[in-house]
Amino acid sequence: MSKRTSKAITRREAMATSVAAVGLTALGGKPAAAAAPPAGKTTMQVGCGTVTFRKRPLKEAMERIAKAGYEYVEPQATAPFCPHIDPWKDDPHKFRQLVRKFGFKGATALWAPHGAIIPDVKSVHGITQAIRWAKEAGIPVVNAGDGRKPGGISDSDALKQMGDRLAEILEVAAKCRVYLAIEPHGTFSLTAEGLKKIMALSDSKWLGINYDTANVHRATYVETVDGAYSWTPYGKRQDEVATLKAVVDRVVHVHVKDVVGAKCVALGKGEVNIKGCLQVLKQHGYTGALSLETEGGFDAEQGQRLIETSRAYLMEAVAAI
Repeated sequence: MSKRTSKAITRREAMATSVAAVGLTALGGKPAAAAAPPAGKTTMQVGCGTVTFRKRPLKEAMERIAKAGYEYVEPQATAPFCPHIDPWKDDPHKFRQLVRKFGFKGATALWAPHGAIIPDVKSVHGITQAIRWAKEAGIPVVNAGDGRKPGGISDSDALKQMGDRLAEILEVAAKCRVYLAIEPHGTFSLTAEGLKKIMALSDSKWLGINYDTANVHRATYVETVDGAYSWTPYGKRQDEVATLKAVVDRVVHVHVKDVVGAKCVALGKGEVNIKGCLQVLKQHGYTGALSLETEGGFDAEQGQRLIETSRAYLMEAVAAI
C-alpha cells in the first residue's frame, strides 16, 4: 500500500473545508459571506456541469447554465470528450473572471484530464496539473475515477498501484488545499465496498468521494476513446441510496444524474432515486455542491430544456427534505 499521509478526514472537517472552499468568490478566492441557515435546515449549493454543452464553447455553456438560474458551475478538462478547460494552456485567472461575468457564486469542481488512475500512467501528471490549476481558479475539488482494471492484474496489485499514484497526487492536493474526489467511475468504485477500499489507500484528509447517483444505479460509467464514448458495465447494479449511506462521511461533491437505462434524462424523469439520496445527504449534514451532470448527448436546445427542468425539480426536492 502507499505511504499514508496526514490524519483521517472526519465528516465535520470535510464539510467545513468543502463549504468554505465552494464559497470562494470568483476573483478574490476568499470565503463569501453568507447568512447562517435556519436551525434544522441544510443548505446545499445547486450547480450544473458544462458537460451538458460539451459540443459548444465554454462561454456558451456557462451562459446557458447561468440563464437557467444555476448559482454554481462545474467545468471539465476531459478533451476531446469535453475540452472546456486545458489546465496546461488556459489562464485560471481568466476563468475566475468568466465565473464573475456570468454571475456565478463559484465553480464547484473540475474533472481532471487522464482521470483514470489505475490504467493510465499519465493520470498522476494530469490530475496534479488539474489540482494546481484548480487552486489558482478558485475551484475546491478535482474529480477523477479509478478506471478499468487492466487484464492480467490482481485486485490487490491494482489497488496497490492506485495507492502509490494517489500518494503522489495527494501530496500536491495537500499543498494546494484542493480535494481529490474519486467518482464511481471504474472497476472498484461502483460499489460501497470498492469505494471504501479506495478511501483506505490513504488517510490524507484531501481524499474524498464525488458521488454520482446514476453511475452507481446503472453500474456503468462513460468510457471515452478518441473522442467517442460508450457505457461500460461492471458487475451488478447497486442501490444508489444504500451505497451513499455506506460512504456519505467521505463525500465532498455530488453529481446528481438521472437515467433511463443508459440515457441521461432530466432529474425526476428517470429511474434514479434522487430524493432518497438527498435525504441521506441532509441526514448527514452535507452542505456541499449538488452538480447536475449528463453525458452531453444533446443539441444545445435539448440540453437547455433538460437543465431548466432539472433545476426546478432539484430546488423543489431540496426545499422539501
